[in-house]
Formats: sequence, structure tokens, C-alpha cells
Amino acid sequence: NFKKSLIFKNKWLKSNYFYKFHTNSKNCLETKLGGYLAGLIEGNGYISINNKNKALIGITFNIKDLPLALKLLDVLNKRFLIKKGYIANKNKNKSFELRFTSKANLEYIIWLINGKFRTPKIQQLYLLIDWMNKNHGTSIDKRPLDNSHLYTNAWLAGFIDADGGFYIRFSLKQLICKFHLEQRQIYPKTLESYETILSKVCLFLQVKLFTRDRGSYKNSCYQIRVERQASINILINYLDQHTLFSSKYLDYLDWKSAFTIILNKDHFTLKGREYVLSHKNNMNNKRTYFNWDHLENINL
Repeated sequence: NFKKSLIFKNKWLKSNYFYKFHTNSKNCLETKLGGYLAGLIEGNGYISINNKNKALIGITFNIKDLPLALKLLDVLNKRFLIKKGYIANKNKNKSFELRFTSKANLEYIIWLINGKFRTPKIQQLYLLIDWMNKNHGTSIDKRPLDNSHLYTNAWLAGFIDADGGFYIRFSLKQLICKFHLEQRQIYPKTLESYETILSKVCLFLQVKLFTRDRGSYKNSCYQIRVERQASINILINYLDQHTLFSSKYLDYLDWKSAFTIILNKDHFTLKGREYVLSHKNNMNNKRTYFNWDHLENINL
């Protein structure tokens, strides 16, 4: 009896340890990557099912963000013996795509992002889930739009890495830090508006939502502009908690440093203005040096 009890207890301990480890790993994974990946895909990605009954998740990157794409490829492949996913469509516009087509990758990515989507693009995710359930015998539930507070996960960080930008206006009359985020007004596949989610982003950042006319409603965009110090502080508090991973993270650091100089009114000194100008000249297309140490934060 003692021996049987010991064997049972040992099995229970192993099972309980595995359950706790798996659950903790899952929660950690979802917290670190699920929201970010959902925002990245909703901002600069797509989900496609073609006539040959093949499915694809693709994410478009600027060519300078190749290290991020390779890092995501590595992280999303960690659980597979055979590596999946590939880089495609390198073109003269200095962009490329990270693509996933295998059943294993698609199921894994769905597990990460399901319940994290916030835009009309969720309809394509639902079609992919239906396709997986029908063609691969999975039984994946379709979770609803994430209506949680934006601060709770990294969705907005992923969305900013896709569609946001940090800028410094430097002139004799004005020295100011700006953040812009631009997204189309409607999702063309369903003709649903992005106004609901972008209004929530504006409410979070305490700014107004603007429109940019491009000749037709389908091509017109919504714009979020952050310039007020109070709103910039909200954005900084968020991004210090939920890190950007593209090269925009480096722009963010320069932008944040310049904002601190302005906030402390050091920009009224010659040295302060020189520092701000130095940060401005190191951002966006002017950047020549890239440090990717922050990608270690994606390790799971």
C-alpha cells in the first residue's frame, strides 16, 4: 500500500508540475507575444486562403527590420523539429514579407493571437479558423474582439510597429516631439470601419481622431496625432511597459530623450538644442546604426 501510494503521489506530482509549467508558460507566452503579434498582423499583415485550398499568414516589414522578422521566425519555430516559415517578396520598395503556411505554424499563431484581435480584420482570422477546423481536424474556438483596456497587453505596441511613427519638429519658431499613427478608414474585405478601435486609442491617449482624404472613402485614412505633453507621457508610460521590437524602438528612444530635454526646458540652451537636433538626425531614414539588443526581450 505504501509503495502504491508513493507511485501515485509521484505521478500526481509530475502531472501537477507539468500542468503548472505548461499553464505558466502559456500565460507568459500569451502576455509577451500574443497581443504584440495580433497588433502587428492587424496593422501590417494579412490572412489569405486561396483557390488551391492553401492558407497563409503574412506580415510586411521594412527591409531594415529584417532582424526582427528573423527573430520572430526563430521564436515561432522553437517548438518544431522542422523549421517552418520563410521570407518572401523582397522588392525595390525596400520591403519584404514573413510568411507562414504550414499547419503547425498556423495553428500555433492562431493560439497566440486568438482573442487578441481588435479590428475588423478579425473576420479573416475567423475564416482561417474555419478552414483549419475543416481541413485539419482542429477544434479551435473563435474568440471575440478583445475589448480589454489597451494598457493590459502589447497589442498597441504591435500596431505602432506596423503603422506608427516618431518625429521631432525642429525650427527657429518651434521645437516639439510628435507621434503619428495612420490607418485606413475601412477594411476593404468587409467594408467595416476602423473608427471604433482608433477612437479607443484616441481615448486612451487623450487626443482627437483626424481623417485624411485621399480621393475616395476606400483610400482615405484615419490619423492619430500626439503632441501634447500629457498625451506623450501616457504613450511613454505604455511603451516603457510594452516594448516596441522594430527599429522604431530605436527612434522611440531618441524621441523620448528629446522629449525629456524639452520637458526640462533644457532646449532653451544651446547645448540642449544641439542634443535635440542630434536625436532628430539619428531617427527614421537618417538612422545608420542599429542596435538590436532589445530583441532579446522576445526570448520565451
